[in-house]
Amino acid sequence: MTNDPRTAHVDPSLRLDVDSVRAALQVAVRAPSIHNTQPWRWRLDGDGLALVADRARQLAVADPDGHSLLISCGATLYLAELALRAAGWQVRTRRLPDPANADLLARLDSVGHGDADDDLAKQMEAALRRRSDRRPFADAQIDDRDCELLRAASSDSVAYVDFPDTPDRHVQLAAAVSWADRVERNDQAYVAEMQRWLRDPDVHALVDGIPAGVIPHVAAEDRRHTDVPLRDFEVGITGGQLIKHDVDERPLIAVVFTHADGPSDHLQAGVAMMRLMVQAELMGLATCPLSQAVDFAAFRARLQGRMGWIGFPQMMLRIGRPSTPITELPLTPRRPVTAILELAASG
Repeated sequence: MTNDPRTAHVDPSLRLDVDSVRAALQVAVRAPSIHNTQPWRWRLDGDGLALVADRARQLAVADPDGHSLLISCGATLYLAELALRAAGWQVRTRRLPDPANADLLARLDSVGHGDADDDLAKQMEAALRRRSDRRPFADAQIDDRDCELLRAASSDSVAYVDFPDTPDRHVQLAAAVSWADRVERNDQAYVAEMQRWLRDPDVHALVDGIPAGVIPHVAAEDRRHTDVPLRDFEVGITGGQLIKHDVDERPLIAVVFTHADGPSDHLQAGVAMMRLMVQAELMGLATCPLSQAVDFAAFRARLQGRMGWIGFPQMMLRIGRPSTPITELPLTPRRPVTAILELAASG
């Protein structure tokens, strides 16, 4: 990898050091990813910190075009930048992908160092607390003011968030997600791939995948009522989060859009998704990806046409007030930083 002339003359004392990068990546690994595949790697060299797609962790059936991989990598990119800035690093982020190397997704370069930022530290702490909450939310509505706070925190010139909250749009969206969910559940190759990423702690070493302890279990007599279904991970495994009573769920649905539909847009959609999740956590709200209807390009095109949207839908989330503190949910496992960080000879 050649040196970037814009960083070649940076004072060596201002370049990112190994300890700071390791600390930042402890936060970055908390980003969500489809089936908790964690499809990212990082490289620290003389030019800065590079984010690289880990194609060995791309889902062949559920993510054939790498869309979900890029969403996941955008989320971890945002958290790495957030953690570095919270520690006082002034960084410039260059989002790629590089046309000559499609797996090189972004680069973080230090341009200085100052005092730690307390506001950013609070956001970082929120990112570390966050879990994907698949449980029913409390019966409390999210008002328009909160929606605007979420929208403002997550939107930028590339990606933006909207809430299809009118009854008619909600019904159409529910139908689209339900259809996509049925299609995936009837695909045996899709189900088999999902099963490979389910983890029983009595059988598997937990560094990735979806652990049974965070999967909801609904007894036959306590059927779960939800018009926009979650992805059901109870396939050959029993979930550890027991839902003990009948619930009628009506969460707020957020959709992350982009103005265009290329790889860089998918990456930025992941950044917007992570911003939304962090802001929701700061507001005491819980979030959970709701991605069935956007898993495949054909699904996304169908959803866009059905809803009459101009922008390209890249990700969906359900948002609500947690029924009990989010910290009661176990943290999903993550690979150690040593497994994802490469130190170049000049790093």
